[in-house]
Amino acid sequence: MSFYIKNKKYELFISNLLVFLLTTFSVADAQDAQGGQSTGTQDSQSTGLCSSGNVFDSSTYDLRLHIGALFIVLCSSSLGAFLPVISKRSPKLKFPSHIFFACKHFGTGVIVATAFIHMLPSSFEALSNECLPEVWRNYSAWPGAIAMMSSSFIFFIEYVALSYTQNDIHETLPTSHKNELDLTITNSDESISADKDFHHSHAHAHGTLVLLTNKTQSIGIFILELGICFHSIIIGMTLSVTTGSDFISLLVALVFHQMFEGLGLGSRIADLDFPKSSIRPWLMSLAYGATTPFGIAIGLGVRQSYNPNSATALIVQGILDSISAGILLYAALVELIANDFIYDPKFRKKPTIYQASAFLLLLLGAGTMALIGYWA
Repeated sequence: MSFYIKNKKYELFISNLLVFLLTTFSVADAQDAQGGQSTGTQDSQSTGLCSSGNVFDSSTYDLRLHIGALFIVLCSSSLGAFLPVISKRSPKLKFPSHIFFACKHFGTGVIVATAFIHMLPSSFEALSNECLPEVWRNYSAWPGAIAMMSSSFIFFIEYVALSYTQNDIHETLPTSHKNELDLTITNSDESISADKDFHHSHAHAHGTLVLLTNKTQSIGIFILELGICFHSIIIGMTLSVTTGSDFISLLVALVFHQMFEGLGLGSRIADLDFPKSSIRPWLMSLAYGATTPFGIAIGLGVRQSYNPNSATALIVQGILDSISAGILLYAALVELIANDFIYDPKFRKKPTIYQASAFLLLLLGAGTMALIGYWA
C-alpha cells in the first residue's frame, strides 16, 4: 500500500481504514444474527444471554444532563489539546519551558496507561463475553492477537513512510550533504548536521543513525491520534447510554481522562515543526477535542435503539479497543518513550535531575491514569 509522504496525503490510508471498519460492522452483524440460530444447546443458551432488544428506559434517562455532558467533555478535551499549541504559537501566552516539559512527559505516561489500563482490559472483557458466538469464545486471546496485528500493521506503514522520507532527504540535500550522509551511514562514529532550512534532527545510538525528520514525527503523531480517536468514540457512546450514579462517576473520570490525554497529545503536536501559517496543528487538536463529543452525539442519536450488551456492540467495541490498544502501544513505546529517552542524544546529556524528573513525570502520568481506570 502506498503512503504519499511528498504530498502529505493520508487519503489512501484512511479510506482503507474506513473499509475495514465497515467490514467489521458487517461481520459483527452477521455473527450476531447467526448467534441466535446455533444448533447446539450450549451455544443457544450462551447466545441467549446477549440482549438484542432495546434496554432504553426513558424514566431514568436525563437527556439535558447528557447533552450538558457533551459540552463539558468538549471543553475539557479541547482545553487539553489546544493549550500547548496556543502556548507554542502565541508568544504572549507562552508557558515556561518546565511546564511544557511536565505536560509532555506526564502526557506520555497517560497515553501508555490508556492502552494498558483502559483499552486492553475493555477489549478482553467485551470479546470474552459468554453471549458471543463460538468463534470468539473458543479463542480467549482475540484482543491480544488483534492488538498485535494492529501494531505490526502500523510498524509496516511507518517503515514504508520512513523509507520515503529518507529518500526525500537524500534528494533534497546539496551534493556535499549527500556525500556526508552516505559517509555517516557507513561510519557510525560520524554524524551529520543538516541545514536549518530542512528542519532535520537526528539521534545516534548503538552505531545506528535514526533520522527524526519533521515528516517522520508528524506521521508518528498522526498514528497516535488515530488510535486515541478510535477509543474516544467508544467511550463517548458508552457515556451517552449510561444512567444513574454510574453516569456521574464516569463523566468525572472522563473529564480528567480527556484533559490529561489531551495535554499529552497537544504537547506532542505543539512540538512539531510546522510553518507558522499552517493550520495542521489546529486541525489535529480540533480532531481530538471533537472526537469524544462526536461519540456522545452518536450515542444520543441512537440511545433508544442502541444496546451496549448486544453481540454486535460487544464485538465492535472489543475489536476497536484492541486496534486502538495496538496503535497506542506502538506509538507510545516506540514514537514517544524510545525517541525521548533512548534515541535523543540531547536528553542523555542533560543533568541527572532533569532526566530523573522526566522519568518521574512519566510514572506519575501512568499512575494517575491507572487510578482513574478504577472509575472509567
